[in-house]
Amino acid sequence: MREYHHPSPTKEPIDRHHYGGQWVAILRRRIIDHDRDLDALCDRLERVGLEDKAMLMKVPPPGIVLI
Repeated sequence: MREYHHPSPTKEPIDRHHYGGQWVAILRRRIIDHDRDLDALCDRLERVGLEDKAMLMKVPPPGIVLI
């Protein structure tokens, strides 16, 4: 059995009470934008030229445990 360890996508833990249920855009391990509407978030990233550079991630709401 192999264990794989991946670095956290952000330097600090993502605050699920603040970002829970939202999409976050991460660049250089920092959250640069967030929105509940993925299309709106992508539109804003495209306007500033970061659509191909930022990683997008859906943050689970508080109380949801991922295994």
